[in-house]
Amino acid sequence: MPAFIPTPKALCSSDIKQSATLVNRLFKPFEGLTLRRFGALILLIISIQDLAHASPQSRLSSDFVAAMQFDPEFQSAIAQRDAGLEAQEQAKASLRPQVFFNLQRSINDTYSRSTTSLGPLDRNFENYPSLNASVQVRQALYRPKLWATLDQSKFQALYAELSLLGAQQDLGMRLMSSHVQWASAELSRQLAAKGLQIHEQLLNHVQRQVSAGESTRVDLELASARVAQAKSQVTEAASAAAIARFSLLQITGSTAAQSSAAREFNPISPIELPRDLITKLPLAFESLHDWQKAAEVENPVVRAQAFAVSAAAQEAKKASADHLPTVDAFASKSQASSAMDNTVGTQFRSAAIGVQLNVPIYSGGAVNSQIRQSLALLRRAEQDLLATKARIAIEVEREWHNLEAAKSMAASQLAQLQALSLSLHAIKRGQTAGIATRADEEQLRLQMLAAERELAFTHTKALNAWARLMACVGKLSASALEQLQETALIH
Repeated sequence: MPAFIPTPKALCSSDIKQSATLVNRLFKPFEGLTLRRFGALILLIISIQDLAHASPQSRLSSDFVAAMQFDPEFQSAIAQRDAGLEAQEQAKASLRPQVFFNLQRSINDTYSRSTTSLGPLDRNFENYPSLNASVQVRQALYRPKLWATLDQSKFQALYAELSLLGAQQDLGMRLMSSHVQWASAELSRQLAAKGLQIHEQLLNHVQRQVSAGESTRVDLELASARVAQAKSQVTEAASAAAIARFSLLQITGSTAAQSSAAREFNPISPIELPRDLITKLPLAFESLHDWQKAAEVENPVVRAQAFAVSAAAQEAKKASADHLPTVDAFASKSQASSAMDNTVGTQFRSAAIGVQLNVPIYSGGAVNSQIRQSLALLRRAEQDLLATKARIAIEVEREWHNLEAAKSMAASQLAQLQALSLSLHAIKRGQTAGIATRADEEQLRLQMLAAERELAFTHTKALNAWARLMACVGKLSASALEQLQETALIH
């Protein structure tokens, strides 16, 4: 587990306490209570503002830690892991001495008939009490099935731990997807808003031309339609940003952890996507072959499935053990007392110690059926392992090529943006010379906004591919996200 990172609420409480202590030290020489309260208020506001700028909520690593502490799906995986670990304790307990105590208190009626030289003799005892108590200790000496259960529980515990690690990788991918979608949608919204302003300026220009008789009604309708389309793009991007933000808050539990006042002073903002993001992604391996090899060895789902095969093999061994005899050592002691009419205060005491041998002879074919069933389940587990390896290999192949394609697309888009920037500079110089118009400049700006939007989509594709690749090799952790933030300059 990553190191614990204090929540914003805890940080606020710590800063407030430090501010109060600092106020008492600075303003202690002053007698006026009002001045000290005023100083406390000033330092409190400063500490909250500093906290807002240094908020861990905008950090990928701290969001990952918060998600592990809050996300219901991951908490469910933790509970499943904890339940899987208990199988080993249960298996160990079955090999330890077993102690049983039995106590019985009853009211009895007894009727007996015996034949004597004088004839039959009937005896009837009613409503007499009896008390029976016994203690037994049993220790398994030879129980092949219990030892196979213990070996199986070890594999089950490893399976549970690796399944939790797989759930952690899945949580990291969901977190990264929400972060990237929010950042991309927010950037698209900002670009769409700028595009809307340009289209409105072009519409005003066309309206003036129509009034001057230099444009037609068709040009005006086309410009109006472009404004309406730009408004719809702003609305669509804003909706996508709101959905992605809500998804992130549901994963990290930020809304539940912060009060309304804390959210007002410490607003949650999306990460930023620099233009040179793709070139700075921290890759664990350089070649596709290395990624494939590492995924086959380090992927937590593959490793967990391998231990599932071992557990299934032990299940077959357990089923076969039902054909074998068992040997137990036991010791017991019992005491019984009753109070019939002619045996008032009668007591019986007995003690025994020895070895018990149980030999299975015939069970109706149930054991052989269980063996066949366990072997079939073993074959299924082996095929599941092969299927998991193939699925992970395909995923690594796909995401590697997605990342490489994103690198190529980003390079071309950056070149396009550079060319458009040079063209914009040339148009501005052309306006001074009278060979270019303001409309030409606005059209070129629209092309630049479109290129910026495409670059943001490419960054989204690259970051999602990076997160899936890291998850495939089991390396998507808080430290990996911290490294991503530092090297790729995601603030």
